[in-house]
Order: sequence, then C-alpha cells, then structure tokens
Amino acid sequence: MPSVGVVLGAGGIVGAAYHAGVLTALAEAGFDARDADLIVGTSAGSAVGASLRAGFPPLDLAARNLGAPISAEAASIVGRTGGPPTLNLRPRPFSRAPFPSSPKLLVNSARHPTKVLTGLLPTGTIATDVIGERISLMFGDRTWPEQRLWICAVDLEHGDRVVFGRDPPDPAVGVAVQASSAIPGFFRPVEHEGRRYVDGGVHSPTNADLLTDERFDVVVIISPMSATRLAHGALLPNVRPMHARRLAKEVDHIRRSGARVLTFQPTPDVVSAMGRNSMDPNRRERTTAAALASARERLADPRVAERLELLRSTSPA
Repeated sequence: MPSVGVVLGAGGIVGAAYHAGVLTALAEAGFDARDADLIVGTSAGSAVGASLRAGFPPLDLAARNLGAPISAEAASIVGRTGGPPTLNLRPRPFSRAPFPSSPKLLVNSARHPTKVLTGLLPTGTIATDVIGERISLMFGDRTWPEQRLWICAVDLEHGDRVVFGRDPPDPAVGVAVQASSAIPGFFRPVEHEGRRYVDGGVHSPTNADLLTDERFDVVVIISPMSATRLAHGALLPNVRPMHARRLAKEVDHIRRSGARVLTFQPTPDVVSAMGRNSMDPNRRERTTAAALASARERLADPRVAERLELLRSTSPA
C-alpha cells in the first residue's frame, strides 16, 4: 500500500475554510485524509489536522461550513467540543507602549525577513485559549493522537521552527495547535515550559520541506496562502506569488526524494472568495464553496489521475 503524507498550510479562518473544501473534494474522489501516514499542520492547518486525527470525517468538513447536514460521526465530535470556538477578534488596548515582541529574534533570525518582521511587531493581545480548549475536548483523555501528527510553531526568542509531535517539548495537542495558530502581532504568544511560541507560518506557510526526507510515495499539499499562477494578480498587492515560489522550491525537493506530489492552491475564483482578510468569518462559506468547486475540477484533470489512484488505494473501500 502506498505511503502518504498530507501537508495542511496556514491561512487563518479562510484558510481553514479552503482546507474544508479541498479535503471534502478529495474524500468524494476516494481519499480520506484520516488515512494519511503523517499529517503536517501549520496554523489553520494544525487545527484541521488535529480534527482529522480526532476522527472528524473529511466529507463533513465542507458540509459543516455550508450549513448542510453532517454525519452522526461528525456530530458526535462536535458535541464533545460544544461547537466551533467563538473568538473575540477585537485587540485589547496595550497596557504599555507597544515595543517589539522579541529583540532577540531580530538578531537570531536576521537572514529570515518574516522572522525579523515578527520580532519587530508588538506582542499580540488576543488569547487563543478557546482554540486549544476545543481541540483538547476532541481528544478527551488523550494528550496526542496515536497516528502521526506534526504541528509547526516558531520559538519567539530563538527563531527556531519547532515541530510538536516530532521534537521536544511535548505539550498536549490543544496547546500545540494554540501555539501554531498564534499570528504575530495579533494573537498572544503561547507559553510552554518557559518558552514563547508563535504561528508556524512565520517559518513557512506550509512547512512542506519537513517531508523531504520522509520517503513517501505520495504527498498532498494544501496551500491556502499561495495561489496558482493565474491567480497571482487576482488581488493586488499581495504576497501570494512569494509564497507560491517558496512552495515550488519545497515541492521540488520533495519530488527529488522520489515522491509524487499533488498540490492545491487557490485559483482566481477562490482568491476572490477569500478576500484580503484571512480572519474574516463572513468569508468562510463562500471560500469553502469555491474551494470545493476548484478542487473537484482539479481532481477531474486526467493529469492527476495516477496520483489520485495511488491515494484511493490507501483508503479502505
């Protein structure tokens, strides 16, 4: 049976909606992402990946966002959490002058522009506790899923990428998702064992390079923050072309390892549905619908048939 790795990138609320549409389309086509040998999640992708490892059916991801009926299996998991988290996205006033959140990061990561910017930004004020609590409730007494799940965050002082689930330290899965989702300058950094962590997207929007040495037969990468070439000018100015170039390099390295790679990036229609604000909950439904339609079209392309057939062979009939 082919081995499969799944990469779920960053992208905020609308990024999670994009994941919902693509993962549902894949499930319709015969691949259940819960059967992946490894799931790598960053920021929004960490919460979606954790939900999959908690048993949430991919077929229900889009339905839930679109207000359609969901299965009893999905409803049971939703029931354990009390429903989706309600985030108060209004920043709190600073209690003091908004100094840079991490002067050390400016020195330790001088060659990484995104990390330098992160160090310069003031510390975010919005708590992510509710995100971690909902994820923890999905898992009950378990602190981490049995199937492999890697969650990416960045150490705010040292600038190092930390891969929870692979490397120490080993927080509970809810705390790991909180840390991975802590958008710099917006959400409050998450503290664990004396260190502060922020969004794993600071290192890479997908962190797909982690799969280079894993020797998978097939790798699926869902990248909400980049875009297809035709969509690069859909909303200007934007950083999607930059993220697409980074993704292309990561994909090239994975392919050199012998893996077949199937990528999903927002098309022009999807970029339009997502809008400019990745944290706009009002964009969730239209983004899911656009992503579902776009992914269905991609999976119908004969050029991806071989990779899709390999993916189908990993999921029980």
